[in-house]
Amino acid sequence: MSDRVHRDAVMAELETRLPGAVFKSYSAATKDRYAVVFVALSDKPRTRFSGGQWRHVYTVTVHSVGTDEDTCLWVRERVDLLTGKTLEVAGRKLFPVEFVTSRPPDLDDDGPKPLWFAITQFDIISDPA
Repeated sequence: MSDRVHRDAVMAELETRLPGAVFKSYSAATKDRYAVVFVALSDKPRTRFSGGQWRHVYTVTVHSVGTDEDTCLWVRERVDLLTGKTLEVAGRKLFPVEFVTSRPPDLDDDGPKPLWFAITQFDIISDPA
């Protein structure tokens, strides 16, 4: 199963709270406040009665961005609402999104327009349906 379909499920959920402001890359971002979503696959062992099995765990990293610290936190507050949501991906059984960690806002002043960003990570456990 691809990282893309899980990323797209996360983006669709975030779009409900941040319409038109959820992107897959910084280069695609066009707003003053937005979220950028990255997804990476890892594996996690689990125990079953029939023996050990592996399940897919997708780690979702979201950068919440704003023109000032308060705007950045406003975006992150909406991103954090992913916690506990059960997303849908065809052919997979997804468990509720688990919060992993976050970083406080920081200023990125490398570019021509300084922006604040905060990073949040979640895990999505995904098994075959």
